[in-house]
Amino acid sequence: METKLSITEQLSTSLQGRWEKYNQELARCRAEFSEEAVHDLRVATRRLLALIDLIGILYPNAQVQKLLLAFKDQLDSYDDLRDTQVMLLEVGQRVQELPTLANFQKFLAKREKSLLQAAAKNVQTYKLNALEKRLTGVQKAMQKFEEDTAFTDNLFQTLDDVYASVLKRFKRIDPNIPPTIHRVRVRFKKFRYMVECIYPFIPNFPEENLRTMHDYQTLMGNIQDVEVLLSTLNTFAGKKNGRKLNDAVAYYQNQHTQTIQAYMEKKDELFQFWRQSPTKPFPWEEPAVSPPAPKKVRRKPQPSAPETEEKSELAQEIQPE
Repeated sequence: METKLSITEQLSTSLQGRWEKYNQELARCRAEFSEEAVHDLRVATRRLLALIDLIGILYPNAQVQKLLLAFKDQLDSYDDLRDTQVMLLEVGQRVQELPTLANFQKFLAKREKSLLQAAAKNVQTYKLNALEKRLTGVQKAMQKFEEDTAFTDNLFQTLDDVYASVLKRFKRIDPNIPPTIHRVRVRFKKFRYMVECIYPFIPNFPEENLRTMHDYQTLMGNIQDVEVLLSTLNTFAGKKNGRKLNDAVAYYQNQHTQTIQAYMEKKDELFQFWRQSPTKPFPWEEPAVSPPAPKKVRRKPQPSAPETEEKSELAQEIQPE
């Protein structure tokens, strides 16, 4: 019979696994720095960061904040490179349709080359020994921790709090002010990665929600990607190209409007990912709402035979000729 791991054991195992994945992707970047390699390293870093964040709440430890700062700094250092690569991919797919983008494409390619060189040097400077030492300190603190019912409650309370902060930002969404959507995305990303850490312990959690949350986050990410592209394109046009890029700017302004509309049509999917408050059930545990019962129609009493005959005669009298 398979022994079921405690929450602490599961989180400790996940922490080790995500640390090893991070090391694997870092070694790959150090050996051959490419667009795919840096993307995979960013994902591995973000997942590790989310897990350490959760662990820091459940198992307070002096090493946690130092780890969070170290990995956050690493992620931030790739932001410009990631944005440039996303723009290059999009422009490369659109340049035949919009030939005026050719010079902008060259500009982005030159920027990517410079950022790749800087990032390739940067990954060589990461001090893994120091990070691993701190990580080991966190794991030892976790091993000394004893779980009880209050601990499980605290785990779900943590997710309740993060989700509540998502809802708070969600209520302030204004489609005419795109940064209000971006703020939801930033907080939702943290919530999503935390759910990925603990979903085996969430009662009856539907695993398809993991994919649905990814897709939901992507809808918001698409808005941010077009915003960054538009901002960069406008700056580039203002410096050198002026009216030459008006058609491209108009195209991406339209794309921006469409991505916002696509999210707004599905924004309420957010409510299916977690409970509204600790006193309410999870959405997937709520009883199905039965359709309303059909109303009973009261039958009118049937007229007696003579009355029926009388109405029949009247009907014949008013029939058209």
